[in-house]
Amino acid sequence: MEQSPFQYSSLLKNLHTKLDPRRFYFAWITPQMSAFIGYVLGVNYGIPTVEEVVVVYDGAIIGRTHGSGKPVMLGHYDEFVRAWKYLLSVAGLTFLEWMAAESRFAARVGYVFEPPN
Repeated sequence: MEQSPFQYSSLLKNLHTKLDPRRFYFAWITPQMSAFIGYVLGVNYGIPTVEEVVVVYDGAIIGRTHGSGKPVMLGHYDEFVRAWKYLLSVAGLTFLEWMAAESRFAARVGYVFEPPN
């Protein structure tokens, strides 16, 4: 059964609200993580705004910011995945919201490394 565009846009709106870094006033969300969350969700949360993300061979996340052709290192892939998973666990998401958030992450960034044994 397909969702109507209205239902999907409502789901994304809920994600934008629930995963907004400003909701989490504790210090673990860095400016880089805010920009990363914005990139995954397609919203401008960070300053500067990230327009493109690439995970390079050594696990570094390189981002291109709005208005700049120069890439910057945002952090390490494993740290961002860990922070993303923690954010999802504390945000109070429904099952559908969780799946939509994970789908956005997989589509925009990707799960590129095998988990450690």
